[in-house]
Amino acid sequence: MLNLRRSTTPRRKHTHVIHSREPAHASETMCCRPAGNDVLTSFTQGAAMYLRILAAVLLTALVVACGDAPTADAPAPERQAGDTAPTGQADDGATSGQASEGEQSPAGGIELESNFAEVFAEIEGLEGQARRDALMAMAGEKGDVNWYTSLNSEVVADVVDAYEEATGLGISVYRASGETILSRAMEEASAGFAGADVVENNGTELTTLSGEGVLEPFTSPVHDGLVEGAAREAWTATRFNIFTVAWNTDLVAEGEQPRSYQDLADPKWDEQMAMELKDYDWYWAVWNYLVDEGGMTEEEVDVYFQEVADGAAFVSGHSVMRQLLVAGEYAMTTSDYSYGVAEQIVAGAPVAWQPAVEPLFGRPNGMGLVRNAPNPAAAVTFLEWMLVEGQEVLADNNIDPARADLLNLGGAEVRIFDIEAYLAAEDEFIAKYEELARAGEVVEG
Repeated sequence: MLNLRRSTTPRRKHTHVIHSREPAHASETMCCRPAGNDVLTSFTQGAAMYLRILAAVLLTALVVACGDAPTADAPAPERQAGDTAPTGQADDGATSGQASEGEQSPAGGIELESNFAEVFAEIEGLEGQARRDALMAMAGEKGDVNWYTSLNSEVVADVVDAYEEATGLGISVYRASGETILSRAMEEASAGFAGADVVENNGTELTTLSGEGVLEPFTSPVHDGLVEGAAREAWTATRFNIFTVAWNTDLVAEGEQPRSYQDLADPKWDEQMAMELKDYDWYWAVWNYLVDEGGMTEEEVDVYFQEVADGAAFVSGHSVMRQLLVAGEYAMTTSDYSYGVAEQIVAGAPVAWQPAVEPLFGRPNGMGLVRNAPNPAAAVTFLEWMLVEGQEVLADNNIDPARADLLNLGGAEVRIFDIEAYLAAEDEFIAKYEELARAGEVVEG
């Protein structure tokens, strides 16, 4: 049986609402780095963003009606280096790009003219510093790179500082939730509007943008230094959310922690285990692993997960789930982020995740070049910097990077999600996982 060293405080019934401390993504911010300003400034964006984009669409339609509209085949005017809002903050993108008419491809995607041919021709065959120098020379002619990102503001500030110090080039940052960035990028592309140079987001959203023709196919010599599976056709993983089983060391005696995914179904974990409410991709990955390599049939895996869920609580939000683990509300969690557990260990919390239950599964987050980028040379410069020096900035912020020599998982095997395969099965596995959640206790964050 599980050797539990329980506190004397009775375990609470989770009928109340716990407020999540997950990074808030409800608001959007636009940030910039004006010369001589060491403070990353931001301001709240609201419906104004969409009104500006709508205005761009309507203006394009009006000009088309008059016969003078620029098309995807016509050269767009250059974005000038000083195109910022009157306040000195970076514009929200609607006045710093160029509008041209986005066309629909036969497959239903968005057909954008690529702005990268000249840049790729200039750097063909170049590597290392020679490649960087050529890119920087071209990038400096058109001003800042426009970066759309879902990273938290503290990490964004560190990235901007390091990049500007290393290259002397500037960054205009639009920061928002992953869903908001996806919507904005799609709306701008549909309007033929050149807003972002580079988009950073999670793998699901980037795969959607790639499938819609918004992102530029890209290969680079710097891909060689990344973990296997990081480089995709039109986007590249820059960081991962690594899912791991974690446990409270005050409640679980050494040697009693789970050693395999099959161990999660042990009845000793009943009412001692928490699962995250919406970790659909983790569920899909483990489900397929057990079928393909665990010696189980599909029916047996379904029964296994039902046994796991029957004695588990489903918690909304990884931060909330982690807080409950640290507090001793649960002895074990099935799918926390390794970096979050590592941060708690450094802070002295009684939690652990090593030796890891293997294989670990990683959800990729990455960056892609926008096909009609207003500053394509700056886009490539920034992306390649992010895949080399920028990886160290992420690692310093306790984010699991994509650079193979910096990803430290204690020798544990990690497998990166095949996003395309997951998306093809997403609806089925969301339905299956939500059915499992109905069998357990739900704790809202």
